[in-house]
Amino acid sequence: MTTKTSAKKTMPRVDLDATRESLLKVGMTHAAELLEARIAEAIKDEVPPHRFLDHLLRDEIEARDERRVRTSLRLSGLPTGQTLASFDFAFQPSIERSRIETLSTCGWIREKETLLIQGPPGVGKTHLAVALGVKAVENGFSVAFFRLEELMNAMKKDADLSPSRLRRRKYLNVALVIICQATPSLTSYGDTYLYEGVGAPKCP
Repeated sequence: MTTKTSAKKTMPRVDLDATRESLLKVGMTHAAELLEARIAEAIKDEVPPHRFLDHLLRDEIEARDERRVRTSLRLSGLPTGQTLASFDFAFQPSIERSRIETLSTCGWIREKETLLIQGPPGVGKTHLAVALGVKAVENGFSVAFFRLEELMNAMKKDADLSPSRLRRRKYLNVALVIICQATPSLTSYGDTYLYEGVGAPKCP
C-alpha cells in the first residue's frame, strides 16, 4: 500500500506595490492608502470586481471633495463655526427655515441673483450669511467674505488699477462675495453705494 501526501495549496500573495504606485502616479493618493483594506474587504464579502472599483473610486472622490472644501473655506475668509446646522431657528421664529433651506441649494447663485439679509443687530444675519457661504463652497462655488470697511479699503487701494489687473482681484474673481457689517446703514464711496448688511454674488 502506498500513501500520497499533497501539500495544501495556498493562494499566492498579491503584490500591491505596482498597483499602489500606479494609483499614486495618477494622483489617487487616498485610493492608494485604502487599496489593501478594500481588497481584503472585497475578498471577505465576495464583492464583485466592478463594485470593488466603485468603492475605491468613491473613497477617492469623497477625499478629494473634502480637501477641496477645506481649502476653499480657508481661502474664502469665512468665519468658522457658523453653519446652518448650528443656527438656532427656534430663537428666531420669524425666519422661515424652509426659505433658508431653499437658498442653501444655491439656485440663486447659479441665476446670478443678489441676496440681501436685513434686520436689527443680534438676529443672526451674519450667521446666516456665513452659513449660506459654506453651503456655496460645498456646492462648488468660490466664495469671498469681507467686512464692509475691509472691502471698501481694498477697492480704494485698487482704484487706479487697469481693468485687466482689477479683474484678478479676489472680490471680482469669485462666484459669491459676502459683505457684512453689524449696523445696517448706507455708506457712499464716490458714486458707489454699498449696503452694510450682506452682499451677494458677483455677476461676471
